Amino acid sequence: MSRAAARVGVGTRFRYDGETVEVVAMAATTGGNEVVLKDGQGRLLRLSLKELLFSDRAAISPDGPGPSADDECEIASVVLGQLDAVEKQKVLE
Repeated sequence: MSRAAARVGVGTRFRYDGETVEVVAMAATTGGNEVVLKDGQGRLLRLSLKELLFSDRAAISPDGPGPSADDECEIASVVLGQLDAVEKQKVLE
């Protein structure tokens, strides 16, 4: 499974239930963090940030080249982070 970091905030775009949506607001509530999404028709949807990030219904839409949620292989930082001290030294050489 590929894990990549991406900034999530106002302006971040996702595919949610097959629709392109954009985060237009974020709120910290007693139940956890929530986001307000706006779709292409101007409709608003409020849901938990956890639902957005961990649901199979959502995937981040990258703004440019780089890692994305459906990459088939691990990004370099993940692979390098799993090396032991000897292997890291070989890479540095």
